[in-house]
Amino acid sequence: MKSLLRIYRRYIFSAIWIVGAVLCVNLLVLLLIQPVLRFWNEKSGSSSQLERVSAVFSTDEEGQISLGAEGEEVLREMEAKFAFLLNDDGTRIWGWNLPEGIKERYTVGEVASFSRWYLLDYPVKVWNCDLGLLVVANSKGSVAKYPVEYSPSTVKTLPFFILAVLGANFLMILVLALLSGYRLYDGLRPIAFGLDRLVDGRRIAVPENGIARDLAEKLNHVSRILEIQRENLNRRDTARTEWISGVSHDIRTPLSMVMGYADSLENDAALPEEARKEAGIIREQSLKIKILIEDLNLTSKLEYHMQPLRVKDFMPAALLRQAVVSILNSGQQENCELKTEIDDALEPVVMRGDEALLSRALQNLIGNSIRHNPGCQILVSGRLERKEGQSLCVLSVRDDGSGIPEEVRRILEGMRPSEPDGPHIMGLRIVSQITSAHGGQMRFSADGREVLLYLPTAGTLEEKRGEAQKWWEILWYGKGRGRKAADRPFSQE
Repeated sequence: MKSLLRIYRRYIFSAIWIVGAVLCVNLLVLLLIQPVLRFWNEKSGSSSQLERVSAVFSTDEEGQISLGAEGEEVLREMEAKFAFLLNDDGTRIWGWNLPEGIKERYTVGEVASFSRWYLLDYPVKVWNCDLGLLVVANSKGSVAKYPVEYSPSTVKTLPFFILAVLGANFLMILVLALLSGYRLYDGLRPIAFGLDRLVDGRRIAVPENGIARDLAEKLNHVSRILEIQRENLNRRDTARTEWISGVSHDIRTPLSMVMGYADSLENDAALPEEARKEAGIIREQSLKIKILIEDLNLTSKLEYHMQPLRVKDFMPAALLRQAVVSILNSGQQENCELKTEIDDALEPVVMRGDEALLSRALQNLIGNSIRHNPGCQILVSGRLERKEGQSLCVLSVRDDGSGIPEEVRRILEGMRPSEPDGPHIMGLRIVSQITSAHGGQMRFSADGREVLLYLPTAGTLEEKRGEAQKWWEILWYGKGRGRKAADRPFSQE
């Protein structure tokens, strides 16, 4: 749903941007069109052209007024139909191409009328020159005249009126954009809801109507396909787990008998030395088979979350020491040198999880180094790190051997799938699964010689002791104080 709301917000912002851009473009066009209109007005017969005509008038000795060829050329450029001059008392003293109906004399009222409107339906322009009033007419229908008058108060309120009109247009477009966006949102909301359920692995049935009808049909079809696949996978996984569990149970009894007889033969002094060595080899290999079966059963349960975690509080520093001591007591280290290095900051740290499984993970890592790097030096270390405001316990096993191959690291990190004929990584896979079950991550060094387990912590020993105090003890003695709080042993249960 969040992704759909984000799309809706982006749609609204886009609509606002488009509306603003359209309004700005309209204002810009209005500003730019004014000089163009002014230029066209001047070209069609402006005051400069009338002034040119009046400047070329000439008067002879008898007082006759003439325009000359230059003046007539200017009138033709203006596309004038006719022209005449009136003196101060309104008498026509000169004329050019006059049509019928032009009077010899005009009153002041008539001059005022045709100057503002038309003369015999001809649009005219007037110019006051030295000889009198120059009147130039264009052809009928070529110019439209409209009276435009504004009072001072109207002129002052005109900008606010324009802003009000623009604001109303902006609001209308915005409302339409919001309604259009909500319609799209309402149509896609069932699709988003269905996708959320589909991600959670649940069956969906989106209504197949509205604007997203085709998408709903396809989504329902995909849901049915995924449900069938999920059922097939569950049946396959259940059969696989049951088969592994059954085989492990069936092999356990005969394998125990083989190990028992091999141990008896190995300790039988009556047998030759060579036979007793062979019996010892049988016992060792049987033990490896037993461990392999246990690993196979454990990784199967961890993969399908069938292994219950025996969760309790424990201290990772003690866990490291116990894992190393267990390896030393079992004699698995052979000729390898095993060292521990625990940071002081890790000593009081408490973790919460399955201590036995995490100990199994550490022993697997140490045993892996021993098996693949005979005679190596192994360092088991622990430290406390803070990452993104969270305290993490980092358990590390490092050796000076050849390192874990890059192919194995890429498989365990999920960068490439495991192949049937690929390397055997059962032990490391169990370590990765145990770490993931505790909310942690397994990482490798660049050279592959170190495996690091990043695990979340649950606080410190002092904090846990404070939590174990009774409310009346905290009220009476204070948190972490008093004889009972100080003497109370830390419980890991």
